[in-house]
Amino acid sequence: MMKSSEIRKSFLEFFKERGHTILPSASLVPQSPNLLFTNAGMNPFVPFFLGKQKCPYVPPRIADSQKCLRAGGKHNDLEEVGYDGYHHTFFEMLGNWSFNDYFKEEAIYWSWELLTERWGFPKERIYATVYKPAPGEPAEFDEESYRIWFQLFQEARLNPLEHIHFGTKKDNFWMMGETGPCGPCSEIHVDLTVEGNSEGKLINKNSPLCIEIWNLVFIQFNANEDGSLSLLPSRHVDTGMGLERVCAIIQGTSSFQQFHTPISDYDTDLFIPLIQKLQDISKTTYTGTFPSSSKEISNSQLQKDIAFRVIVDHLRAITFAIADGILPSNLGRGHVLRRLLRRATRFGQVLGVNPPFIFEMVDPLVKIMGHHYPELIDKQNLVEEVISAEEELFARTLAHGLALFEEIKQKMIAEKRKEVLGKEAFVLYDTYGFPVDLTQLLAKEQGFSVDTKDFEKLMEEQRQRSIVAHEEDIVSLTRTSEFVGYEELEAEAEVVVLLSANRAIFDRTPFYAEMGGQVGDKGYVVFDQKKIEVVDTIKSASGAHIHRLAFTDDLKPGSRVYLQVDKERRHSIAAHHTATHLLHWALRKVLGPETVQRGSYVGPDRLRFDFTHSGPLTPEELEKIEKLVNEKIELNDPVTTEEENYEVVKNNPEILQLFGEKYGQRVRVVSVGNYSKELCGGTHAQSTGEIGYFKILNECGVSAGVRRIEAACGKALLNFLQAQAIEQDKRWQILHSKDPTLRKLPKFVESLDFDTLIEIFNRRNEELNLIEKEIKERQKAKAKKQEEELRREARQQVTEVLSRVEKIGSLPVLFLDCGSKPQSYLSLLWNELSKRVEVVAILACSQEEKIHLFIGVGLSLTEKIQAHLLLSKTIGPLEGKGGGSKTLAQGGLKNTIGIRVVFEKAQKAIRECLGEPIGSI
Repeated sequence: MMKSSEIRKSFLEFFKERGHTILPSASLVPQSPNLLFTNAGMNPFVPFFLGKQKCPYVPPRIADSQKCLRAGGKHNDLEEVGYDGYHHTFFEMLGNWSFNDYFKEEAIYWSWELLTERWGFPKERIYATVYKPAPGEPAEFDEESYRIWFQLFQEARLNPLEHIHFGTKKDNFWMMGETGPCGPCSEIHVDLTVEGNSEGKLINKNSPLCIEIWNLVFIQFNANEDGSLSLLPSRHVDTGMGLERVCAIIQGTSSFQQFHTPISDYDTDLFIPLIQKLQDISKTTYTGTFPSSSKEISNSQLQKDIAFRVIVDHLRAITFAIADGILPSNLGRGHVLRRLLRRATRFGQVLGVNPPFIFEMVDPLVKIMGHHYPELIDKQNLVEEVISAEEELFARTLAHGLALFEEIKQKMIAEKRKEVLGKEAFVLYDTYGFPVDLTQLLAKEQGFSVDTKDFEKLMEEQRQRSIVAHEEDIVSLTRTSEFVGYEELEAEAEVVVLLSANRAIFDRTPFYAEMGGQVGDKGYVVFDQKKIEVVDTIKSASGAHIHRLAFTDDLKPGSRVYLQVDKERRHSIAAHHTATHLLHWALRKVLGPETVQRGSYVGPDRLRFDFTHSGPLTPEELEKIEKLVNEKIELNDPVTTEEENYEVVKNNPEILQLFGEKYGQRVRVVSVGNYSKELCGGTHAQSTGEIGYFKILNECGVSAGVRRIEAACGKALLNFLQAQAIEQDKRWQILHSKDPTLRKLPKFVESLDFDTLIEIFNRRNEELNLIEKEIKERQKAKAKKQEEELRREARQQVTEVLSRVEKIGSLPVLFLDCGSKPQSYLSLLWNELSKRVEVVAILACSQEEKIHLFIGVGLSLTEKIQAHLLLSKTIGPLEGKGGGSKTLAQGGLKNTIGIRVVFEKAQKAIRECLGEPIGSI
């Protein structure tokens, strides 16, 4: 029985024998700025399909096993994971491609040969679908594919009429978008029923007993804007087959010997070692059960089995993403990664496991897949550090989320409702990473339900916002823009197309589009004595520069316009970009060549540079880095650029390249002096002297093993320092008002030169920090002294108030108005009181316009009454807010109500809990 590694190797060798160049997997970070992740095997080859680039391999045939991630954006399988045996966030797509070389006959014959002869799939269990349009659908019946399949099944002595089925546009016609390359596809399905004679009746019925295993796409048409199709001058083949599904079929049937047990991807060697490791960690057994239909899961073991599958699936996605340079964050890809980590962590609680634990499962994953994906071995330590740090961070966040759910619960009790609002569930999901099924689980434990309809409405609104944010209008797929902005900052152009949200594409442009960490240009479009502001520039997957305008009134496709880049802003950006290269060079000089870039931001106001390093940089290291950069600036070294073929420079150790970056055939080498060379498409200063003075503003940690430096130069640095000077003066005035013994600092002037301003800036910062530290220490000492005094008062008062304990039914109760004492006094008094007697204490004090209420319940009395419930019944009707536990609860409400009224409500609530007659205090 073949292992997963053998299946992958066999696939690649099969196509290598047939003249295909075998490529390594592309990064999960796609070339297209409009894709969140690489989510299909064809993503890296889109430029070939569009005719923007020519396939460089001879013959033009490619095969690979591509890493794919579907957990955000349009293609998102996240919510399906765990509930069946074949949905995943991360998976491997085995694929072979032909770019105007072989076509349908070879593709179909080879797929049949690989499956039936090389791998031994029973021919009688294979079914094929071909395209047959419904009325009004594009193109004609795919007679060629039908004829090829007909002959294959006939030669296998199988009835072609049973084994070939027809599909409409929905299942058997592939389109890149509303316009652009498209064509019919032929899917291969495998019958997994016990008898193996379903006659294809389960095809596309979402049945685990008939699974699509391979999709053969034949790209032969171009979809035009008027809805018509025209033949492409070049025809291509694009196929995709999921490795996990192939493994499940071969291993799950013991190489096609038994079909009595349903197959699952999780029962393969890709997942079994991960599940075994999770069993060891959780001391819980995985039984492999699946829900029959609904996702309303009540069976405890079923919940655990789902949790197992979610965690091991998410682990794979998380590990591969971090190895490709994606780090958890609150934006874009990093946000999706953080959600996956938090989702896996929370499902761990279903198994009784608290974070951190996911990082322990990285090692068995590396052992499974590291031989084919060496980046896993290279980055294992980093991956484990990042996951562990993120788990510990979420452990704290999770506590906040659970506290928020407790607040929601108390609010529901007060409002006497049994349903968690959709917006409440959405906040838990969006802010704390709680999947809605978790919220449902927590709600169910309390006898509540969740308004999933409103939740889904809010989710759909978020999805639409995401679609708009990442949208690439289909029309731009067939358009490119000539970028002239390296040489010119003004240019005549023609409007090619107007998009939604006031966006426009021109045939040529001097505007640099956001890319490689550098922000997009701003400026103006001038025409007919009108001036339209360009507020941003981004780049589409096809290479078009998309300009976001303040408005598009009177602009039309074909209009001739004059484009003007904001020159001052561009010059500042260029200075910061060249300074970034100098910083990168200086970091490697000071910290060593193992220092690798992990991200950057280059804007007009400052630069940000993320890099690998084990811990904080020392003041001496930062000073040395800053000094090296400024020395090169003073030398006014030239900055030069030249274009080269990537094949020529890709192995040159003197030229820095970003890890995981996908480069085209032609690349741009940026050289600073004779010491810094990097592949970079950004805009730069013409010499280092244009940068001006360089200053590191901040150094901090981003995540485990990754540090960040923020810096500024030139006019941006001057503006920053002048603004900081004003802020320092304000801080000084505030501190001066707090402590009259401090001398007053004179106001800064805005005309100081760089060196003087920086010297004053540093010296004053040190002074201010020392003063603030001194004031905080004084305040801390004062607070400690006040707390000691309050505790002493509380000890004295306990003896006085014990005589005021009364009985309500069989319950000892103390009502005590503490006057204008601070709120902290209530808990101190309870601490002293609880040492002396088991009692229900309702303590109150008033501060300005608010009443603070504290309820303490002795542990032995919690079977009769609970503090948080008593608080809710007391202040809920009075529009108060608060929360707590069985023994302690705190809340607040408006002072206009009066403490006596609050105590009366509390007495009434106690009597209701005990079933006693209602009286008054």
